[in-house]
Amino acid sequence: SALGRSTRSDFSRPRTDRSLRLRQAGGSTFASMWSFETEPEFQKKLDWVEQFCKEEVEPLHYVFPYAVRSPDPKVRQLVKDLQQQVKDQGLWAIFLDEELGGPGFGQLKLGLLNEILGKYPAAPQLFGAAAPDTGNMEMLAAYGTEEQKERWLTPLLNQEMFSAYSMTEPQGGSDPNLFRTTAVRDGEEWVINGEKWFTSAGRVADILFVMCTNGMFVVPRTTPGVEIMPEPRNHNHIIYTDVRVPLDHLLGPEAGAKVLAQRRLGG
Repeated sequence: SALGRSTRSDFSRPRTDRSLRLRQAGGSTFASMWSFETEPEFQKKLDWVEQFCKEEVEPLHYVFPYAVRSPDPKVRQLVKDLQQQVKDQGLWAIFLDEELGGPGFGQLKLGLLNEILGKYPAAPQLFGAAAPDTGNMEMLAAYGTEEQKERWLTPLLNQEMFSAYSMTEPQGGSDPNLFRTTAVRDGEEWVINGEKWFTSAGRVADILFVMCTNGMFVVPRTTPGVEIMPEPRNHNHIIYTDVRVPLDHLLGPEAGAKVLAQRRLGG
């Protein structure tokens, strides 16, 4: 059918028919139409992203599937050159609101961009918008102190470090009311004990955002007491045993973990 052959661009092409004239027996009336058009200037952005992904991102992914994390300086330079093109277009870290330092596209435009990026495995990282870093960066941007932003947010945005989100627990899944992982203050440190499942990319993260019953904490992966189980390989099972972090590793208010988690997971 004609509808079955339609594409996104069919619905996003600029139109001028913003109202529909209806003639009735009693005279003429006007009924407003809900326009699904995309702003011409933003459509140019979408077209650029599509072409850029086809001609630059996809070929790079075929040859170097994990280019963003490659230790090879030549590959890293290729990545930086492509990312600079993204930044020049104002499309870096597209998930962040304007008040948090991002472009502030809003959900509709972000959805149109992600519709394209989602077709190319390497695209999110080349646009500075790959999970799990995106949600963690949003929490830092919204709730972090200036010192925390300088220490963790800036390196994450520059992909000088990577992160993981440690929330789900064996006995309670993702229901925070059933969590048992705690952080107890001991002098100038927090002592964290607990167990987490499905910490995606935890094995290769530099820092872990650990959701405890009494707060959200940033824990460097190499901290003594952080034990990553051999399996599963990618969505990691992590045991925290007497893990000590400084007081300033608490993100946001004490007992504010649920609020931060909702911001991260629900936008």
